Amino acid sequence: MNMWLQWLMAMTVKSKGKPALGIDDVARTSFRVLPTDIDLLGHMNNGRYPSYMDLARVDMTNRTGMSEALAKAGIYAVVGQSSMVYRRSLDMWQRFDIETAVLGGDERAIYLQQRFVVDGELHARGVVQGRFIEKGVGTAKIARVVEVLEAAGIDVLLPELDERVAEWARLNALPPSRATHRSDWAGRTPR
Repeated sequence: MNMWLQWLMAMTVKSKGKPALGIDDVARTSFRVLPTDIDLLGHMNNGRYPSYMDLARVDMTNRTGMSEALAKAGIYAVVGQSSMVYRRSLDMWQRFDIETAVLGGDERAIYLQQRFVVDGELHARGVVQGRFIEKGVGTAKIARVVEVLEAAGIDVLLPELDERVAEWARLNALPPSRATHRSDWAGRTPR
């Protein structure tokens, strides 16, 4: 199934009938590996994992009420950074769950862990830095996001961010998008 169709389903029907979640709950979203997800080796292509993580985050934000509250305020989420670790393959037609949990936040981002799980067994894990953009303003600080969510009646309980996650974010950070940052390979020339 094309990812556009999966996106439409995630935005409209995937979360319907599922229990509501608090921000500190672990969301479980179920999927199946489709033929369009498979690479030449016969398992899910590594590039599909982040796309499914996006869909699982949509489910989580719908079920917590975050999607509606943030949309009303003109705020939307973007990925600032992400990393993946792969342990076991996912094969065609295999059912899998993505478990999504908030790890914590800092002044500019919320960090989530997303696990690909089959029958309780961990297959892959990703960490995502979620940033927020407010239309007409630019980057929204987490204090602003929390203010909007709490005004909508959503309790925001962010765990203290593990220093290892904070260090990961610092190590991989790039300058702001409006700053100049040339690609420099320290004397090596791309050919």
